[in-house]
Amino acid sequence: MSIRFPSLEFFKALQQRTKDDAAVFEKLGVCDTTFGIRVGSDLYRIEFEVYECTEVDEASDPASLDFVLSAPVEVWKEMFESVVANGGADAAHTINSLTHIGDVMKVEYEDPEGHDRLYRFMATIQEFLDEAQHLDVGLG
Repeated sequence: MSIRFPSLEFFKALQQRTKDDAAVFEKLGVCDTTFGIRVGSDLYRIEFEVYECTEVDEASDPASLDFVLSAPVEVWKEMFESVVANGGADAAHTINSLTHIGDVMKVEYEDPEGHDRLYRFMATIQEFLDEAQHLDVGLG
């Protein structure tokens, strides 16, 4: 049975992947950040400590997060379609590309130090999202 995107279940499945694929995340180094993923009007809170995602919840207060990656559901679906098709996001669908080229995905933050955490931990965050390649994702 596929896991519907977007949903809390989907992000919890990605959280589990950081434990199942621990060696990959350990190679990327320590990651300490609490960030948000906004899909349309839904906001998910993702917390990383050391090498793994320790908590995933629905959120309502973006001010409590280091930063929020925000995009319409269509953009996220296209990114995850790329992840599933290519075994990871292709160059046009990485977080780095989507936040820099054409402002397709917005980075929301209140504290510049929180914004800095996106760039400091981008490899881990991209790997977290790329773990969707191992899931049966329902993007329909």
